[in-house]
Amino acid sequence: MNERTDTKTAILETALDLFALRGFESVGTQEIVDKAGVSKPMLYHYFNHKRGLLDAIIAEYGGKFFHTISQAAEYNHDIVFTLNAITRESVRFALANQAFFRLKMTLSVSAPESETYAAYRPLREGMNQCFETLFIAASQDHGNMKGREKSYSESFQGMLGVWSLLFLNKELELSDETLKRAVHQFMHGIFS
Repeated sequence: MNERTDTKTAILETALDLFALRGFESVGTQEIVDKAGVSKPMLYHYFNHKRGLLDAIIAEYGGKFFHTISQAAEYNHDIVFTLNAITRESVRFALANQAFFRLKMTLSVSAPESETYAAYRPLREGMNQCFETLFIAASQDHGNMKGREKSYSESFQGMLGVWSLLFLNKELELSDETLKRAVHQFMHGIFS
């Protein structure tokens, strides 16, 4: 890695840690540059403004999250297998990228007219499309699912977030059995 990449990465990671800890609105650019050990002009050179920094974090980490989840969401006519794979990959990603996952959860409950939600919206829309596509495909095999794809997408994402936070906060012990139990609970609602 060269000095340019190191500086940009230091700014990005510092901002991510601060945003995850206290929220985007509560962190100033001066605090970011002080903790990253760079100048304000350097932050502005790489990211233009604080919102540009948030956009870069979402593009970097959200892009990786989306890629991981969309691969796991490839439907192979076994909805339980696919949902287990998504749940496992979501939790793995959350544990490996705790600051981003916490920030993502915070952004997901931002007011729709806020700057933070505007930054998060493309990732949210991509995730919704990914899961709705999965549930549309699964409804071909499970007729009782037809017409509920959007609600399944939203409910499943909520379940993923809550269970991932339970593991991050060490309120549940991570095991294959616990992950299967989470999916089983969700599936009970679909097939009932």
